[in-house]
Amino acid sequence: VNIASDVGIVSPNHNIYIPDEHGYDGVNFNSPAFYAVSKAGVIHLTKYLAAYWAKRNVRVNSISPAGVYRKHDKGFVKKLSEQIPMGRMALPNEFKGAIAYLSSNASSFVTGHNLVIDGGRTIW
Repeated sequence: VNIASDVGIVSPNHNIYIPDEHGYDGVNFNSPAFYAVSKAGVIHLTKYLAAYWAKRNVRVNSISPAGVYRKHDKGFVKKLSEQIPMGRMALPNEFKGAIAYLSSNASSFVTGHNLVIDGGRTIW
């Protein structure tokens, strides 16, 4: 199970990183192009390897999580959460079930799949 990202599928809204007229100071980090490109590459590598190893019954899948809360700036959390239909960032433990599923025989006929775990962010 490879770890990709929602920004391997859609571009981040860069406005969440910059100050706004409502008192948000912005943050001193962003999601750089190389991160998005590398995560898109992980998704395609997953598909490539799944096709390459399928005849040997080796399954290769990936997950694409959205932003994971790790005590970020409160303003940033608010800005990013507004981009997610569920209205919040992911918690670190919310990927266990997906990884267990993709690593188990419950997904014995699943290969080359990228499971998006993003609170609905990519549906908008």
